[in-house]
Amino acid sequence: MSTEEKNYPMSIAELMELEAEYAIRAYILIKADPKEIPSIMLALSTFDGVRTADVVTGPYDIIVFAELPNQDELGKLVINKIHSLEGVKEALTCVVVRI
Repeated sequence: MSTEEKNYPMSIAELMELEAEYAIRAYILIKADPKEIPSIMLALSTFDGVRTADVVTGPYDIIVFAELPNQDELGKLVINKIHSLEGVKEALTCVVVRI
């Protein structure tokens, strides 16, 4: 069920069904060694859950948007995969919340 097909407001059950596949979304801000950015971007493109990855200006070098089934999978992505990439100096994870 897509949000375009559904009238609002949704019931709790409908919201849970809609969010079941990707229960957690997050932005991951990465500081990287500039010469390693191309290889980091290539690696990010192969990781499950990574929806977008963009090279940006400012205090961070790359911003990743990820959607994953749960917090454990997000942790595995950040700790086991992103932090292990050569050239990644720091990764700050910002989980999306609803208010």
